[in-house]
Amino acid sequence: MTNLIPSSNVSKLDLSNKGLKRIPAEIFELTNLSSLNLSNNKISSIPIEINELRRLKKLDVSNNKITNFYSKNCQLPKLEVLNLNNNFIKTIPIQIGYLSSLKILSIANNKISHLPNEIIHLKQLRKLNISKNLIEDFPSVLLELKELKFLWLNNLKLKTLPTELIISKLKQLTALYCFSQIYSNEFIDDKYYQLSKIKGNSIPELIKLTSQDRLKKKLKNNSFISNIENQKEIVKKKKIFISYSHQDTNWLKEVQLNLKVLSFGDKDFEVWDDTKIHAGNKWKKEIEKALIECGIAILIISTHFLASDFIQNNELPPLLKKAQDDGTVILPLIVGHCRFTKDKNLKDFQAVNNPSQPLISCTKGEIQKILVKLTEDVEREL
Repeated sequence: MTNLIPSSNVSKLDLSNKGLKRIPAEIFELTNLSSLNLSNNKISSIPIEINELRRLKKLDVSNNKITNFYSKNCQLPKLEVLNLNNNFIKTIPIQIGYLSSLKILSIANNKISHLPNEIIHLKQLRKLNISKNLIEDFPSVLLELKELKFLWLNNLKLKTLPTELIISKLKQLTALYCFSQIYSNEFIDDKYYQLSKIKGNSIPELIKLTSQDRLKKKLKNNSFISNIENQKEIVKKKKIFISYSHQDTNWLKEVQLNLKVLSFGDKDFEVWDDTKIHAGNKWKKEIEKALIECGIAILIISTHFLASDFIQNNELPPLLKKAQDDGTVILPLIVGHCRFTKDKNLKDFQAVNNPSQPLISCTKGEIQKILVKLTEDVEREL
């Protein structure tokens, strides 16, 4: 093992991907060490001797087999970056608060169900990743991390998400990531479910959801707002853009029919597809205008769709950009066996139905059930 350890004056050491089952004892003699990378090994525990590295600023033990992160591991006064991602850790000790210099904490993909209140003492924390754990309620202690700028909540099953408090208390927060593979929102906070569909930063959508809530409260509490025309000006229609291949016109008609049923409810929206283009219209300009205005996009996906040059070059790029920048909701409806799950641009979006069971392989009853689910997904976004 000695041949892996350089001279005692080294400040940075990378022992990733070495097949290590334990941390070599020689490391603890490197008192000048400021950065230690032990990721992608088979290490099962962090010994107390790690505290000998008093100058350590960065510790990466991600992608190991660590089952416990003990209180004795929290005595590193200068530690700024701690990466525990992809292990088997169940709890974070209350002594985590001793790591007062910590700026980045990554504990994604473990088995953690809650965070200790002592995290409040991490006054300098800028980035926190708690994705893919067993956390079901948004940890309220996070609202006290006033310097937090980046927060990852991907692939959780949050039953609560205090959007109003996140906006009002985390003034420095510039990026929130919630993208997740969630097939049902039955036990999920509705706002988290909406944010989970967004690839990239979901702060713009979070602000929009919070603004909508404030407006609803204002309308509910203001008994003087009775003029219908004024209310129509406040609540604008939401445009739904349907992207499809002309080879799949039969599926377009089914989607149109189900959305028509939804339109007879109390939701105010407009559906747009290229059948709305009349003779004499400049069709490309009409499509571009509809793409700019849409807040929801239904993609009727088949091999014809994926192979369409026009869709790939003219419709998808602006839709993907709007999804990333403006929070436009993308709802893929898989109608035929195709390479949807292999498509680099689309595979991460949550499909309305299971990609392995496209509509073409379903019974009539199953098709109707999926199309009704599509309208329910649309209704949640209106």
